[in-house]
Amino acid sequence: MAIRKILTLVFILVMLAGCSTSIGFKTVNTTDMDSQRAEKLLKEDKRIKNAVVLIHEDRLIAGLRVNTFERFKKRKIAQELSKELEDMYPDLKVTVSADSKVLLETNKLIEKEDEQNYEEKMEKISALVKEET
Repeated sequence: MAIRKILTLVFILVMLAGCSTSIGFKTVNTTDMDSQRAEKLLKEDKRIKNAVVLIHEDRLIAGLRVNTFERFKKRKIAQELSKELEDMYPDLKVTVSADSKVLLETNKLIEKEDEQNYEEKMEKISALVKEET
C-alpha cells in the first residue's frame, strides 16, 4: 500500500516537471546594435509572460507568450510591440508574433547556436507569421 502511494506521488511529480515550459526572457544579438532597449521593453510589459528576441544582420524577430487573461488580445499586443520596436530599430525588419509556434521556433534556433543558418531560418519564421490564421 505504501509503495503504491509513493509511486503515485513520483508519477505526479514527473508529470508536473514535464509540463513546465518556462522560457523566460532571452535576447540574442549578433550585431553591434543595442539589444537592451528591446529586452527592457518586453520585460516591463506586464502582459507578457515569456519572450525570445533574435537580432541578426537586418532582422529582428520576437516571439511572445502573453499572460492567460491577455490571450484574446495577443494579436493587438503583438502589433503594438511591433510598432514600438520598429520605432526603436528603424533599420531592421521587425517581426513580432504572440503565436507559440514562432516563440518555440525562435527559441530552438537560438539554442542551436548555428549562426550560418540564422538568415534562412529567420525568413522561415517570418513566413510563419504571415500565414497565421
